[in-house]
Amino acid sequence: MTSTPSATAVAGTRRGAVFDGAVCAVGLAIFVVAVVAVAQDGLTHIAPALVGIPVILIVSRFPLVVDNNDGGIEVGFDSCVLMFLLCTLPAHDAVFIWSLGVMVTQLTTGKLWSSKAFNIGVGIIAGSIAAAVVTAGRGDSIGTGRELAAVMIAAVAYFATDYVMSAVSVGISSGTAIRRHLLQRGTWLAVACFVPFDTLGYLGVVVHRATPGWMLILLAVPLVTLLVATRAVTRARENARRLTVLFDAAVRAQTHTDRERVVGALVEDARDLLHLRRVAVRSTPPDGGEIGARVNDEEEPRWLVAKALGRARSTIAADEQALRALGAVASDAFARLALTEEMVHVARHDPLTDLPNRGILLDRLLEAQANARKNGTQVTLLFIDLDGFKPVNDRFGHAAGDAVLVELADRLRSCVRECDTVARLGGDEFAVLIEGAEVAEVEEMWARVLAATRRGVLVAGHLLPLSASGGIAFGGPGDDAEGLLRKADLAMYEAKARGKARVVVYEHAIGRARVERLEMVDDLRRAVARAEIEIAYQPIVDVDSGRIAGAEALARWRRDGVPVSPELFIGIAEESGLIVDLGESVLTAVAADAAVLHDQIDGPFVMTVNISARQLREPGFVELVARSLTAMNGTALVLEITERQGIDLDPLVLDAMHAIAAMGVRFAIDDFGVGFSSISYLRDIPVQIIKADGSLSHAIDSDERASALLRSVAHMGRSLGLEVVVEGIEREAQLTVLRDHGHQLYAQGFLLHRPMPIDDLLTTLRGDRTTSALTSVS
Repeated sequence: MTSTPSATAVAGTRRGAVFDGAVCAVGLAIFVVAVVAVAQDGLTHIAPALVGIPVILIVSRFPLVVDNNDGGIEVGFDSCVLMFLLCTLPAHDAVFIWSLGVMVTQLTTGKLWSSKAFNIGVGIIAGSIAAAVVTAGRGDSIGTGRELAAVMIAAVAYFATDYVMSAVSVGISSGTAIRRHLLQRGTWLAVACFVPFDTLGYLGVVVHRATPGWMLILLAVPLVTLLVATRAVTRARENARRLTVLFDAAVRAQTHTDRERVVGALVEDARDLLHLRRVAVRSTPPDGGEIGARVNDEEEPRWLVAKALGRARSTIAADEQALRALGAVASDAFARLALTEEMVHVARHDPLTDLPNRGILLDRLLEAQANARKNGTQVTLLFIDLDGFKPVNDRFGHAAGDAVLVELADRLRSCVRECDTVARLGGDEFAVLIEGAEVAEVEEMWARVLAATRRGVLVAGHLLPLSASGGIAFGGPGDDAEGLLRKADLAMYEAKARGKARVVVYEHAIGRARVERLEMVDDLRRAVARAEIEIAYQPIVDVDSGRIAGAEALARWRRDGVPVSPELFIGIAEESGLIVDLGESVLTAVAADAAVLHDQIDGPFVMTVNISARQLREPGFVELVARSLTAMNGTALVLEITERQGIDLDPLVLDAMHAIAAMGVRFAIDDFGVGFSSISYLRDIPVQIIKADGSLSHAIDSDERASALLRSVAHMGRSLGLEVVVEGIEREAQLTVLRDHGHQLYAQGFLLHRPMPIDDLLTTLRGDRTTSALTSVS
């Protein structure tokens, strides 16, 4: 019977080492005494020594293990050989052979040297006590019940000596109560197995005395059966215990929230799994004398490593397999943490630029405000929005636009300090959180940002010019994170209103203006819902005949009886998304007026209505146009799209335009000549009319270059089979130039007609038709 120190015992306290050393010294002293006695009297029989030592070595490999989490005791059955020797040889010869067997057994194991030394000592001491009991107990009685009783008492004495001394060693080394190890689960099973097993040794004595020596071979059958059964019980219990440890480890692994906790739990679980103390997680694989398992972790290479020890409860291969199973549990835990970290990163970062998103910006802003109040420093928020970014998507596609945003994000990072946070809020909007910076430093940072955007970006071989508008908000005592972000946003919009490519610092007046704008949005929403939007019509005139060919419908709004600039409320409608409802209201009203005109005037007439590019994406817009066209009762309809706004030519928009064109509705490009990609529009969309912007006609009566430019536009339109309408005609001299340009031109402007209500338009058309008829007759 030998001791197997637990994880704590392997590390060994000083007191445990002293006790183990003392036990070893006593045992070796007894062995020396036995050697001296053998040397004086001579070894009685050589055969028992030659056979006994190998049998001790074999039987000792099949102990019964009694252990707990602090340590364990191996209950061996090799003492049955000791009982045979004690009954067949003189006591000093038996102790000598037994001591040699114990030493050979321990020296050939893979245990630690401290364990080997203790086990040698305790084995010799227990063997000598058993020898003394047998010698004193049987006296001169051979082959009697007294001899059998002496053997059984010796077996109990051997077991008690070995068990108690092993329990004391484990208790001292692990720093736990000795009683706990003496009375642990499995002790009585060990006693029940040990004493009867030792009687096999006495049975061998009886066979040896009564039969030829070779008959002892028959005892190998029960011996082997008992040893195999013992090993099976030991291994089964160990496997069940390890499965329990692995299951508990797998359950706990799902609760760990960081890598350090996973590593700590991995080490503790491995110690419980193997009952070894020297377990570590490191970056290098196991070397000689070690076993290990790879633990998969994306951050760094990890190995779970332990000493390779051959023990009764398991083999080195079984220990390594157990480590691999535990390593797989830890690998799953690391994978779960990595997935969680990735999900958190994705949820809090922009997927395109990998910049922090709005949520993480607000979190850091809250933290920065708390630090600013504590340290008396300043928190600043810079809101950045690109100017004219939309045409990049229109001309080169969204992939190119994404590339521009990624490039811009990299440039913004280079413009700020490491302690500052650059975030993407959506679209082409960015924000920079600046902590502890003076006003001059913030202004310098903005200058770097503006310079970085003005360098432009190379896309598809084209250097695209860019600029940015910025808003700065300095944090105040009463500002929360959302409020400060809103102030910086308002300041940015004010910068755009003042001409773009500049920065504005937030002031209370800006906030009041924004509030007024929001109030105007609410008023406009109510006006649209109540059909309070008025329609004015500006006639379009055939330059050759002077006859009114159609009219452009223009939305008008009176807020509390005061006219609001169309540029203002149309822009508000675009920003707020009201443009869809507003456009539907205008188109419905125009359809009703067109039906009235058709019934009261002679000849063809065209109604043109301005629409927003956003309306083309509305699922019900094509149906709305179809209903309006039916309601117009034969009056032709033209839908104008302003080129200042731009058109995102994606498949959804193109499909809608082609579906509408198939109804007989024509498209016109308004403000032609001032937008981003006029020629590409003429190629890509089903357009039949171009309306030259008033800026092209403004100086045609005084500037030959302006006149030549307008002639080129008109010629290009006629060459492409398009009708050309020239806007902004306010002087007779301009009209004269148009007449000189040739045929097939239409004109629109205050010189010809101002916008007017439907009733005035009807009256004007009647006069126009009468004049045209008289001219025709004459």
